[in-house]
Amino acid sequence: MKRWIQAGIVSKVLSSMTVVLLLASNVVAAAPTDNSQKHSYLIGLKPGASTKALHVPGVRIASHWANLEAMHIEASEAAASGLARNPNVSYIEEDRPVYATSDGGSYSDGALTWGLQAVHAEQAWSQNATGTNINICVLDTGIDYDQPEFTRNGVSIIKASKNFVNDGHPDARDGDGHGTHVAGTIAGQTDASGSRIGVAPSVNLYIARVLGDDGSGTTSSVISGMNWCQENNANIASLSLGSSKPSRTEQKVFDLAYMNNMLIIAASGNDSGKIGYPAKYDSVVAVGAVDSNLALAGFSNFGKDQELVAPGVGTLSSVPQGTALKGTVMETENGTETPYRNNIIEFSNVGNATGLLVECGLADSTTSCNGKPETGSWIAFIDRGDITFTEKLQNVMTQGAAGAIIANNDTASPEDAGSFTLGAEGSWIPAVSVSYNSGSNIRSGGLGSGLVNVSQWDYDYFEGTSMATPHVSAVAAIAWSANPSLTNEQIRSVLRNSSLDLGASGRDHSYGYGLVQADAAVTLAKGL
Repeated sequence: MKRWIQAGIVSKVLSSMTVVLLLASNVVAAAPTDNSQKHSYLIGLKPGASTKALHVPGVRIASHWANLEAMHIEASEAAASGLARNPNVSYIEEDRPVYATSDGGSYSDGALTWGLQAVHAEQAWSQNATGTNINICVLDTGIDYDQPEFTRNGVSIIKASKNFVNDGHPDARDGDGHGTHVAGTIAGQTDASGSRIGVAPSVNLYIARVLGDDGSGTTSSVISGMNWCQENNANIASLSLGSSKPSRTEQKVFDLAYMNNMLIIAASGNDSGKIGYPAKYDSVVAVGAVDSNLALAGFSNFGKDQELVAPGVGTLSSVPQGTALKGTVMETENGTETPYRNNIIEFSNVGNATGLLVECGLADSTTSCNGKPETGSWIAFIDRGDITFTEKLQNVMTQGAAGAIIANNDTASPEDAGSFTLGAEGSWIPAVSVSYNSGSNIRSGGLGSGLVNVSQWDYDYFEGTSMATPHVSAVAAIAWSANPSLTNEQIRSVLRNSSLDLGASGRDHSYGYGLVQADAAVTLAKGL
């Protein structure tokens, strides 16, 4: 499910604040208008105006941002209409929703994630540039404080954190996973996942929880979070979130932070359309996503404001402990064990299955598995197609299968293991999917014995411009640590001028200036 979901919001702020969210295939109907119901607004004050001007019936002041000459209020529609005519008020706008910008995905792991390899992180580390003394403020869904990736030499790299979502959380603990994943890409410390995941392992993290456990938040939370980042002297703000429409009040806080020497980096968005906000503001670096072939990801937004791109497909990083699943597929033939890349089928249960691999074809009946042993454990080998995955698993479980491997039939993307679901939780056997090519390789020479294991994991693969953004934030930190005397504008220029040009020669609407390159950025920064 793509996390940046466009919201159809009425164009006039003071008309009914009805919101229609298109979430997958579900449409949430609007509730009837209640003029006494309180809504959330952002108010711009005229220079020198007193906040007392807003102390009127029907208005609750939630936040006052003196540095922005702005406020966050909760008010009835009638009270908001009255404030719009107040001579001390310069404008009134909705406290629009914002969303995390990520999706699911998969990719193989190794010594370094493919993302770290693509941005040349290791080559930058060899120049003694790892982000030392650079403070990155991550505005997202929070963080898992206990994830080992955020402990360096026995000390947490999380220097401060705060919750800005009014949902009862006592701290910035991550109930979604998105923020922990983003933070791991920036500063992961270990290789417990099987790969190094952190681009800038020496940075300090500051965590502003501005999105809730459902991956959504409000403009007012982002503004308060940005002010907090400035108070904590953050060098870089990383925002893997966005909205399809601008906010005058929000733009103020980003422009002010940029004037105060903060570099702000944000996701372009995931609906293959126009670049969203805050990425589109001039004071913010807009980041698009590329895949492992360095082509613009199909979901990535683009346009004339695209500034840079970074890895954003199949990104391996940390998630809150025990919230993800990992699959292992192994075939043993003639004494040789061969592992295969795989994806967990959603709602598969954890477990371990070993035994003969049995051909079950499309698993479209309860007699589809040919050659299954009379006794002992065995694994169903299934082709995708014709019926649902739920029906396929029910059919092979009826026949006694202890585990299942489903081979994708997508010949257009023969290395894609797919992303499949069983629809709901149940008493399922361990089940995974493999790519078309992997399925062909497993079958070549006849099926041998195998293993399917589904276990809990503290890591996962996500995709989205959300995943590209922390790559850029971390590369900026590496470059800045190589020459701390540079300004944010100079580091921004370093990122542009050291990037790998992709697509049309020079800056273009798809890739901007190109793919960030940490080693080239360090070399350029040192020379200034």
